[in-house]
Amino acid sequence: MVNNTDLTPDFGIEIQFDSTKVNPSKAFRTLSEILEALHSVDEDLVNSIDSKIKPITVLEDLKKGSIKGWFKNTLESIPDDGLKDLDWKKAVGSYLVKGKYAIIKFLDGKTEISSREQIKELEDGLYKLAEETDVKRIPSYSPIPTAKLIGGIRRISDSLKYVDEGGKVIFATSEQKRVDFNLEFNFSPESIEDLLTKESISNKTEMILKVKKPDYLGDSQWELRHEKIPIYAKIIDIEWLRKFQAREINVRPGDSLKANVKITVNYDYNNEVIGTHYEILKVKDIIQADNSNQLEIPINVNGTT
Repeated sequence: MVNNTDLTPDFGIEIQFDSTKVNPSKAFRTLSEILEALHSVDEDLVNSIDSKIKPITVLEDLKKGSIKGWFKNTLESIPDDGLKDLDWKKAVGSYLVKGKYAIIKFLDGKTEISSREQIKELEDGLYKLAEETDVKRIPSYSPIPTAKLIGGIRRISDSLKYVDEGGKVIFATSEQKRVDFNLEFNFSPESIEDLLTKESISNKTEMILKVKKPDYLGDSQWELRHEKIPIYAKIIDIEWLRKFQAREINVRPGDSLKANVKITVNYDYNNEVIGTHYEILKVKDIIQADNSNQLEIPINVNGTT
């Protein structure tokens, strides 16, 4: 059952845009995606206290001009055995607002997150906010797992992709605190993996990789296949790559590369695999497929049979 006894808004989202230049539907789409991202953050935050609590966001007011919505954090009831005899819903609701504010404030002024220490600082701050609720009989609060916190940050960043140049998005609290969402922040998949990686193990081996999509520009990865598994690899055999780009070597989709390959596997802090990366160190042969894809003819790297 949802607690609706106090309908005072907890937080607001304001999207400022030029209505003469921007389609309002983009602003509403931004609002929708921000709310979805913040709801996922609420779920991670509330798990620090009790996984049986389910957060719900309720619209309290919507104003025009730009777009400004005020929202209420409500919570589904749970058995209170592990909670103190107090208004825990009010305390947890306040914590959810403070947690969202802390994450958005943390991103303010950053274009990227450059170290795990930065994330750890945010983790510690959110854990302290959970402890400050003081709602549990036994103070067994849990930190948000790093991967989930990074995932929440990425979803917040992604939710801002429809904001046009010159636009502005603001997070406001009922206590009159305001902070701008950072529209300049960039969270690439590579930087996410770097932050989550505890250990990397590399090995070199010889492989035959079927070409699905060559990289004709030479500044990105080739799309390949091995045992029907898609593989993306950067070719660092510079001499071979130069010849390929000069059209001295002909490689087409369906052909295969016999090559020396470096495989790097990244593990997170729970020793789970979070990424496998391939680099082609040396192309030894090209195995061309005929037009019927029934016969493959090996040729050397200089293009002769």
